[in-house]
Amino acid sequence: MNRQFPIKGRYIVAVWFLPFLYLPGVDAIYNALFEEYVWNWYALLYMIYAQLLLGITLSGLILYHKLDWQLMLAKADRSEYPPAIQLTAFIFLFSIAAAYALFYPLSFVIPDFVQYWYIDIPEIVYLSEGSFHITENILSLLSLVILAPVFEEIAFRGILLHSWSEKWGINRAILISSLLFGVAHPDPIGATAFGVAMSVLYLRTQTLIVPMVCHALNNLVVWLYEAGYTIALGPDYEYTLEEFQSSWPIGVACAILALAWAYLYITGDKHYRTWSLPRIHQADQE
Repeated sequence: MNRQFPIKGRYIVAVWFLPFLYLPGVDAIYNALFEEYVWNWYALLYMIYAQLLLGITLSGLILYHKLDWQLMLAKADRSEYPPAIQLTAFIFLFSIAAAYALFYPLSFVIPDFVQYWYIDIPEIVYLSEGSFHITENILSLLSLVILAPVFEEIAFRGILLHSWSEKWGINRAILISSLLFGVAHPDPIGATAFGVAMSVLYLRTQTLIVPMVCHALNNLVVWLYEAGYTIALGPDYEYTLEEFQSSWPIGVACAILALAWAYLYITGDKHYRTWSLPRIHQADQE
């Protein structure tokens, strides 16, 4: 008889949402490293600490339950990368359109919430008094382009997708794990769609390397955009709710491009419709 996937999804969910409540020990670590409170450094420390905690938890679970991490990180064929990157670019456009579709009408109804949740997002590029903060920005890049893609893909596609597929089936597991991924991001619709896309890439390529690479590229583009925007407009510039409202044509343009691109996916590649998970854990035989 086959043994169920050994890791319960609740452990990953708990560690994933813990930083939204409180990270034990983060204040003590910060006080040991810094003499005074600086918001940028505290935010960076908090984010990286949360990611490392997730990484340590994942490593412990993988080793304890003897998952085949070499299969999880198997080498992908080079031919898999071009369509994977194209799918990532499509989701990037879709995410912009989805953010406008969700937050533009809300900005007139509950502007304070939109300001808090979507406009006043934490900085990922640090520039003050015309100086580009090398150390802070390197750490920000490390967090966005290496730690987040590696640990989040292992957590959501490598573990949750396997665990919940046995419980609810692959399609429901994709949807539920992607929704969980999405609600922790400022643009929940776009992030959920991104989670679905990364799940599809994992199922298609049978390795986490491809979604990790695409996740990293997506985050790198976001960081480079923010860096260019910040440097061009200066450290004192603040993006306002009114500017977001006036930039609605960007959302419309992205929506038109995304709809056209979606049609090509729906009528094109059929390979995405046949899904199976790689066997990354041992099975008991009768």
